[in-house]
Amino acid sequence: MKYKKSKYIFPVLRNLPNGANVCLIFSGRTGKNIFVSNDTFHKVVNNQFEYLSPSILKTLLLTKVIVPASEDELKAINNENKVGMSNVKKDRLYISIQPTAFCQLACDYCGQRHSKKFLDNRHIDAIIKRVENKLNQVKFKTLEIGWFGGEPLCALKNMSILNIRLKAIAKAHGIQYLGHITTNGYALSPAIYRKLKDSFNIRRIEITLDGSKEYHDKRRFTCNGKGSFDMIFKNLVKIVSSENYDFNLCPISVRCNVDERNVEGVFPLLKLFVENQLQRKILFYTTAVVSWSNNGAGSEEGRKLLGEYSTNHIAYMIENDFIVGILPHRALPYQCLGTDEYAEMYDADGNIFDCSETSYSDFYNEKGFTLGNVLENTLNTHIRSSLKDIPKRLLNCEISPCNECKFYPLCGGLCPLALVDGTPRCPTFVYNLEDRIFLDFIAKNRV
Repeated sequence: MKYKKSKYIFPVLRNLPNGANVCLIFSGRTGKNIFVSNDTFHKVVNNQFEYLSPSILKTLLLTKVIVPASEDELKAINNENKVGMSNVKKDRLYISIQPTAFCQLACDYCGQRHSKKFLDNRHIDAIIKRVENKLNQVKFKTLEIGWFGGEPLCALKNMSILNIRLKAIAKAHGIQYLGHITTNGYALSPAIYRKLKDSFNIRRIEITLDGSKEYHDKRRFTCNGKGSFDMIFKNLVKIVSSENYDFNLCPISVRCNVDERNVEGVFPLLKLFVENQLQRKILFYTTAVVSWSNNGAGSEEGRKLLGEYSTNHIAYMIENDFIVGILPHRALPYQCLGTDEYAEMYDADGNIFDCSETSYSDFYNEKGFTLGNVLENTLNTHIRSSLKDIPKRLLNCEISPCNECKFYPLCGGLCPLALVDGTPRCPTFVYNLEDRIFLDFIAKNRV
């Protein structure tokens, strides 16, 4: 049989401090990072497969570094994706709830239109009825609630009412009840953390710090212009130092939204985590700022800078014992609210959505992303937007640039909303994947 090297491989040749060569081949088809000899490396790169030993050839075929010469790789990838998607369990009902449109912060890149609106009792009754209808139609094993905003903790009273009733529904149906919350962290005290963990069954809390104080406060400030870093960081330290903090059950994840204005602020933040011995107590990741509701936030320059800078961020995190993800994994088309046929989100007006970025936005309302209202429609629980079609379109090779991209098996196209808008949110690892491949080798071989 004739073979060819996969178009989705990433060969990396680097030197160690002692002068020795390290030869690595990362397979985007399988997400495997393979350490090979100098001889094997050059035979693969130069298509000299006939000179490989049978055992090495077998390994390279299994990891899809080498594939049959006749194989249509994109078709093969999408066939694998179809199988993977058919095996995804559909036994979880995911509901995202925005109990308020209000937020204490006025972040300069936020795409939401904030107001002092809160879910009232009519909305709560209608949401409960709608969720019950969904649970009566399909046999789920889990009801998972994603609390979002605005700032959800500004409506903790409303959240608590909903939580009691949703837990009762889950119990009546004999299913598990879980949740997670995305919060700015400004009002997240140790007492509230405990309540979220123990009463709301929250299993992940995500807060945002956009670099160190100098950088964060220039972009994430309160409605009266006051910086928010000190309050959020103080809350974080208090919570993870408290006896009720349980990293294994309910970890706090810190997201850092990065563009060209604050990319220099990530390192000082990492060092601050080290100074406070937080490396093993939190999760941390960076993500590029993107345009939200067509507000023009983010830029390709910022995305590229984050990709380039994150090489040193990861190296520092490895050296200082952070919990760090280094390499991407083989990915199916992205699974989110919009691609889950049962999932929905409700905002503080009771409007129904299938994407967390489309609420409180005239831009997306005009494009048809408001799917109804819980006060008007409790029975039709299968209304969807065009987001539902994205996985199928990806599998049919209908979306560019994904169907031509070397990174497609590793990202699955990512955000469906961005693909519908024609503005793909390519992962920042496209700018430093070779560095990550080498760092993965270093991390696995640390003494």
